[in-house]
Amino acid sequence: MEKRLIIFIALTFIVLLLYNQIFPPPKPKQVKPKQAKQQAVKQEKAASKPPSKAEVKPAKPAVQATETVNVDLKNLRLITIQTPLYHAVFTPLGGRLVSWKLNKYKDVMGPKGKPIELIRATIPELPYKGTFYRTSKAVTDAIPMKANVETITLHKGDSPAQLTFTGIKDGIRFSKRYTFYPDKYEADLEWIIENSTEEKLVGNTILSLINKPSKIKEKSKYGQQDYSADILKGSSVYRKKLKKIKEPVTVEGKIGWVALSEKYFVTLAAPESNAFNQVVLLNKANALDADITATAVVIDPGQTQHFKFRLYNGPKLLANLKQFGKDAEKAIDYGWFGIIARPLMQFLNFTNKYTHNYGIDIILLTILIKIIFWPLTHKSYKSMADMQKIQPLMQKLREKYKDDKERLNQEMMRLYKQHKVNPLGGCLPMLLQIPVFFALYKALLDSVELRHAPFFWWIQDLSAKDPYYITPIIMGLTMLIQQKMTPSTGDPKMAKMMLIMPIVFTFMFLNFPSGLVIYWLVNNVLSIGQQFYTNRKLAHGR
Repeated sequence: MEKRLIIFIALTFIVLLLYNQIFPPPKPKQVKPKQAKQQAVKQEKAASKPPSKAEVKPAKPAVQATETVNVDLKNLRLITIQTPLYHAVFTPLGGRLVSWKLNKYKDVMGPKGKPIELIRATIPELPYKGTFYRTSKAVTDAIPMKANVETITLHKGDSPAQLTFTGIKDGIRFSKRYTFYPDKYEADLEWIIENSTEEKLVGNTILSLINKPSKIKEKSKYGQQDYSADILKGSSVYRKKLKKIKEPVTVEGKIGWVALSEKYFVTLAAPESNAFNQVVLLNKANALDADITATAVVIDPGQTQHFKFRLYNGPKLLANLKQFGKDAEKAIDYGWFGIIARPLMQFLNFTNKYTHNYGIDIILLTILIKIIFWPLTHKSYKSMADMQKIQPLMQKLREKYKDDKERLNQEMMRLYKQHKVNPLGGCLPMLLQIPVFFALYKALLDSVELRHAPFFWWIQDLSAKDPYYITPIIMGLTMLIQQKMTPSTGDPKMAKMMLIMPIVFTFMFLNFPSGLVIYWLVNNVLSIGQQFYTNRKLAHGR
């Protein structure tokens, strides 16, 4: 790799780490708090598949539209949902979610690890809160409701099971019907509003997605993602960090989904109706409130409106989010090179089905990338060798025309043309690889697949740094070997600059996730082998 290019990569790496700060996303319009309160709706979709094999403990029959709901608040019984993937808890007050724990993901590695509580009831307003506004009067579902079951336990192979809450307030009957699956982090929510009054109801329907950042402290300090609201508007994703929401923020347009997102996990709600065309973001005591709003909803007397949502509460697994549909995989922020990063991550997931070791998968992917770019890299090495041959002539020109820059440039161009040498031939083939390097960098940095994933021996977490700094030090040594093998440019200043590059990269990679270091180390070893092969071939005139 040409020395100038190594410097370029080092600088662009630093820019990559800081580009979110250098190029912040455009700010949406701000709205006043009073306006924001009348612009948010919480809803979710439910399928109509009946429960079958699941263990379901029934409760008393749900209320009829004309009944009054009586719930003993002192002896309130929570409803629990248990599947192989998660443990969820709901409250009869509004049929809201109190807790959602991920069974297969722990806060720390080892026997002391506890299931990550992705959603937790730390604030009065719980997730999936529904509100209907009519003539400036808010009617919320924050009322005692009756449930059709007390517990649901799903096992692998079971059919989906449903949990339905029903309650009445101010002549409006609210129902929430959740559908759960044994093998998915998905759930469906159908929010039903029945007008039992004698007047037409006109207003906005709001489903509020509310949660606080998790207390998980990841080991790697690189790529830590602040808690944010991610909104699919049309085909692009708008992101707003919680800490930057000082006043209510409104996003309008075709809403595909709304997500409360952190580095490895996401809480996502996708409305099934195009009526939801607005999202209001609020910061409530460091809790993120995303109010998904359907405007101009009309419910005639005796009529019923159904609002459906699809939910995803779980890890940012690329395969799961692609299966969810609705471009949900865009909830994983791969940065500028996402179109390249996603196929690379799909390759890792494919090979992992056979290797069951993401460290090996990273090595296989590095080899594949090296094979694909072999012709370009070979051309680059050959160009550098050609440049080295004319170094003595270039040095003479520099001395002869040291006081005439314009003439020096003319003579240099004549020299390149005479010897059929392209001065950019060493750089251009390598520059084409930069997007792939950065895409893989982002893919490995932000992939939950690598979280707590072991490799071999002392590396037991590919998302954390090498605890003994062995791989980054070896990587620095391979860079030094590459430097020794690279033809000299004859420029003393450049030579001095190159002496510090292996040191700079070594210190830069000391705290990088070990999965990233393994990629760079293997890439360096393969590059050394290719350069040795190319140099021998050129030395024998082939």
